[in-house]
Amino acid sequence: MVLWPLWSEFLLSWARTRRYWFNTLANLGGSLLYFYAILLGFSRLTPEEGRFLDPGPLLLVFTAFNLTLFTFQSIAYTVQGEAQLGTLEHMALARGGLLRQLLLRALVQSLFGVLWSLLVLLPLALAFGVALGPLARWPLGFLPLFLAALGFGLLMGATALYFKQVDEFFTIVQFLFLPYFFYLVRFEPWMTHLPFAPGVHLLRLSLSGAEAPWDLLGLALFQGVLLFALGLWAMAYMYRLVRRRGILGRF
Repeated sequence: MVLWPLWSEFLLSWARTRRYWFNTLANLGGSLLYFYAILLGFSRLTPEEGRFLDPGPLLLVFTAFNLTLFTFQSIAYTVQGEAQLGTLEHMALARGGLLRQLLLRALVQSLFGVLWSLLVLLPLALAFGVALGPLARWPLGFLPLFLAALGFGLLMGATALYFKQVDEFFTIVQFLFLPYFFYLVRFEPWMTHLPFAPGVHLLRLSLSGAEAPWDLLGLALFQGVLLFALGLWAMAYMYRLVRRRGILGRF
């Protein structure tokens, strides 16, 4: 049964949120101030164009960035954290194995990530006067980005599975994500082949109420499925490797 492990992961996430409520509120406040600082920085870098700076596209791309980051962290940091605690082998003993348990945790954390992103998006949209008109099928716009982020998280999780302590590497990856995502604000057709680009643009269109072309949806889905398959292969390969070498639970 998948429902019971899924419910267990949900209870675990909710218990952590309640237990460490101060950290949760601090992260929420930090995210709000973070975007305001980014917007202020952009306006200062281009003072002659600052008054024409539209916060709407920046805010929607920032939301896509948050969703991607939550999904990435749900796998990569889970593997590293369990390895540091010495409980990775216990997690691998779960029914269905380590990979299924990681996917279930990623699903639950991503749902929390959607809620978190909405809690960040709505106050900022009100504060900056950004008009939102999400389409009824906006979750379809989120799906390709979620698959791509999940695949990337599995790739990074495979790295953590072997090297265990990779904090600095993950920090660098997250810092590189931010300028890369903001580079996609002014979307151009040639960007459709860049990683995450079609999914980010699709989610942005879905949340702003604009109709997305079907070819963009198809390309975003193809890229998401491709990254997800690559991540699954990398995690499964690394899982077999560390078990064969006897270093699964050894830090």
